[in-house]
Amino acid sequence: MAVKLTDYHIQHKCKRGTITWDSVATGLGLRVTPVGRMVWILRLVYPGQRTQSRRTLGSYPAMSIADARAKAKADYALVKAGRDPEHVEAEQREAAERERHAAKVKAERAQQGSFRAVAEAFIASRNNRRAELDEREIKRTLIAAWGSRPITGITPRDVRTLIGDLAKRTPWEARNAWGHAVLVFKYAVHHELIDVSPCASLDKKMVLGVKLKARTQYLAADAIAALWRAALARGFPEGDCYRWLLMCGCRRGEALGMRWRELDLTAKVWTIPPDRAGNKSDEVRLLPLTGPMLELLATVPKREPHELVFSHTGEYEIGSLSKLKHWIDRHMANSLGDVVPWVNHDLRRTFRTNLSALGVADHVAELAIGHARTGIQRVYDQHRYLREIRSALDAWHARLAELVG
Repeated sequence: MAVKLTDYHIQHKCKRGTITWDSVATGLGLRVTPVGRMVWILRLVYPGQRTQSRRTLGSYPAMSIADARAKAKADYALVKAGRDPEHVEAEQREAAERERHAAKVKAERAQQGSFRAVAEAFIASRNNRRAELDEREIKRTLIAAWGSRPITGITPRDVRTLIGDLAKRTPWEARNAWGHAVLVFKYAVHHELIDVSPCASLDKKMVLGVKLKARTQYLAADAIAALWRAALARGFPEGDCYRWLLMCGCRRGEALGMRWRELDLTAKVWTIPPDRAGNKSDEVRLLPLTGPMLELLATVPKREPHELVFSHTGEYEIGSLSKLKHWIDRHMANSLGDVVPWVNHDLRRTFRTNLSALGVADHVAELAIGHARTGIQRVYDQHRYLREIRSALDAWHARLAELVG
C-alpha cells in the first residue's frame, strides 16, 4: 500500500529489504537495501516495453523527497508523451557538452585573437639584442592596457589615447610604446589577423604631442666625486658595480652580466661576448683592463670562472640599479645638498665627455665606449685600437683620481 512519504516515515518506518511506495507521485518508491542504503526508484512502463520496470533516480537523503517527486512527475510526463527519460537525459547531456565545447572554442579563439596573444607571438619572433628589453616595455605599456581586448577591436583612437597619456608622464616611454605598437600591428597585418593597422592613419608627432630632445646630461666634477664616495660607502657588489661603470663607461647590462671567465687578468683584457645585454656591436668587444680596474677586481670575492663578478651569490645578477640609484642619490645629497637629476645612462655620457676633454681622438673614444664603427670604416678597418683605448682609460683614471681624491 502506498503512503505519503515524509522524512519521519522514512527514518522510522522504512525497514531494510523493503520498498515503500509514495502516494503522491505515480510509480515513485523508496527502496531500502539490506545494508541500509536508501534509493529512489521509479516503476513505469517505459517506451518500447510491455511491462513495468524499475529505474533508479537517486539516493536519499542526497535527493530529497521533493526533488524525487519532481523528477518522478517529469519522467512520468515524458513517458506519457512517448519519450524515454533516459534518452532525453542523454540528449540533454550531449547538448550541454556541445555548448561547453563551443564556449571553449570561442574562448580559445578570442584568446588567440587577443592583443596579448598577438603581442606575445610577436615577442617570440624577435631575436635581436633588444628582445628582452622590448618584451618588458611591451608588457608594461601595451599588454597592460590592451591585453584581453581583441586585436580587431583596437582603434586609432585607442592608440592615440594610450600614447598621448603616456606622453604626458614619460615622453620617452611613449615614444618607445609607439614604436612597439607599430611593429605589433604590422605583425598582425602580415599574418592576416587584421586588415589595417590602427597606427597607419595616425601621425607620430601629433600622437606624442611633444618634441623629444636628445638627453645631454652628464655629471660635473663635484657630482662625480659624490657618486664615487657613495659607491664606496655602498660597497660590494652594488657600489663596486657603480664604480666600474664610471671607470670604463660600459653599459649597465655589460657590467651586470660580466663573468670571471671573460677577464684575462694576465693579458689585462675584458672580452665582452656579442650576445651580452647592452653590447650593440653584434661582435666580440675587447676592453683593456687598467691598473685601477685590476685593483677594483682584486677587492671582489673571486668565484668560479662561469660565475658573475658583481653578484651576491655569483649565480644571479644584482637587483635593479634604478632602485639602488635612489639610495645613491640620498647619499650624494648628504655632501652636495641639491643633486642635479641624473640617470644611470648619464655615466656613459660623463665618461665619453671626459675622454674628449682629455684630447682622446673621436674614433678611439667611440670604440672605448662600445659604439660600433659605421660605413666603410667598419668593413675595412679591423684594427682593435687596444693600445689607444688603454691610453685613453689611463688618462681618464688619472683624471678620476684627481676628482675623487
